[in-house]
Amino acid sequence: MSSLIGQLPLAAVWFYCKDVNQTTRFYKDLVGLKQIEDESGDTGSHFDLGTIRLTLLPHVNGTHDKNNGGQKPASQDLVFVVENSIEAVYRDLVKRGVKMKSKKIMEDENGKTTSFSDPDGHAIYLWQPPEKDSKNFKQVETLVKHYESVSRALADLRAYDEEEN
Repeated sequence: MSSLIGQLPLAAVWFYCKDVNQTTRFYKDLVGLKQIEDESGDTGSHFDLGTIRLTLLPHVNGTHDKNNGGQKPASQDLVFVVENSIEAVYRDLVKRGVKMKSKKIMEDENGKTTSFSDPDGHAIYLWQPPEKDSKNFKQVETLVKHYESVSRALADLRAYDEEEN
């Protein structure tokens, strides 16, 4: 049985950074994310990732978070799903100056992947699922259907917003 929280959309991802300004420039200028203003008065930086907000926050006293005993979280990764041209996204990032972890896009039964890191070592993955008519699609079909339903819901929400305005 699914929990109530399992039915909620993820709203934000927080990355703790050594240098918020440097990491902000990376995401804004190299990766090309849309920076948004925040009036909460914190010392972080915020980006609009569609349904999710990426928040960059400074280390507290040289640690990641004073509330977790200063322990670095085990993983702080982002995964972007690419529908049909991971190669185009890869080329765009390289053209912007992003240093990819590999000079080529990896492909296996789960699809195509490539990755890079931000200045604080947070891994950013690009994933393109296998073609729907391939024998390997069955392995990732549930995940792809989830992303497609989110995409449809976002499109419906944007259309509703445009009608209201």
